[in-house]
Amino acid sequence: MKTLITSGNDDLHLIEVADLVPGPGQIVASPILVGVCGTDLEIINGKINPDYVAYPATIGHEWVGRIISVGPDLDASLVGKRIVAEGIIPCLKCFECQDGNTNRCTTYSEIGFTLPGAGAEQILLPISQIHLVGNEVSNESAVLVEPTSVVTRGFLKVNPKQNAKVLIIGDGTIALIAARLIRTWNPSLVHMLGLKREQTELAKSAGADEFLTEPSDVAYDLIVDASGATSRISDAVSQLVRGGSLLLIGFTGFKIPTTMYVDDIVNGDLNIFGSFSYTRKAWKQTVELLNSGNLDLSFLITHRFAFENFEEAVEALRTAPAPRGKIVMEVGS
Repeated sequence: MKTLITSGNDDLHLIEVADLVPGPGQIVASPILVGVCGTDLEIINGKINPDYVAYPATIGHEWVGRIISVGPDLDASLVGKRIVAEGIIPCLKCFECQDGNTNRCTTYSEIGFTLPGAGAEQILLPISQIHLVGNEVSNESAVLVEPTSVVTRGFLKVNPKQNAKVLIIGDGTIALIAARLIRTWNPSLVHMLGLKREQTELAKSAGADEFLTEPSDVAYDLIVDASGATSRISDAVSQLVRGGSLLLIGFTGFKIPTTMYVDDIVNGDLNIFGSFSYTRKAWKQTVELLNSGNLDLSFLITHRFAFENFEEAVEALRTAPAPRGKIVMEVGS
């Protein structure tokens, strides 16, 4: 089989390796679509926090695939089923896992980071990680389960109020997903603050009432930063109502500082939440939402590349002009 390998020195190579064989409790899947994102660029460039990656690395943490073989102890009828799979593999024994915080498992292990990802013709993973995708769910929606679960987890942590005024900072995939998903909580207003005016139609398709390129004078109940832009994060504190919440799910970059005025946070009685990745609960809820037919994310796929053209996919991630949503590689069927 072919697999993508990076050493973290701004390189990515497609190499031939042996086919995978599942052991007890394992399955082998053939990826259908694999998304690429800014985090993949950080892995390729070696700019990611070194605690969260092991080189050489096979990228690919956003994907949908089909089971092609199962371990000797598993039900063979699973072969042929479409799946998505949680990337974080929790121990389920530590105090964090026991409290439901599987994203904070004390033994960090994640597909596409410390373990080989789905940027390959085959991927091996424990049966515990898989979730079946409903027949009516498109591959284009299913490939977005991972980033959507990140947003779901953040919203579950914040618990948005109904009729809230919401600002989404950023105009990339996570921001667009956030604009669509926040509608589940029935906000009264959703604004998106981005840099590229060409993202306007995608933002409105996602559920934004208005796309802004400069801050408004609206006071928001909830601000979600999906940009990692330090100046925008600093400004967000002054745009919250008293008692409002700031949810941080974007990365500024390893060790890059951000200015916040503590007096403003205290006097405003503000809530600031950081949310890392997703929990098992958030992933399950996201899949259920897709399988119920109440969430369709297929509109977000704007760029598709054959697996062999992975270099074009990565270059599009760096330079493709807006409108741009999710970039995917087509691996199998």
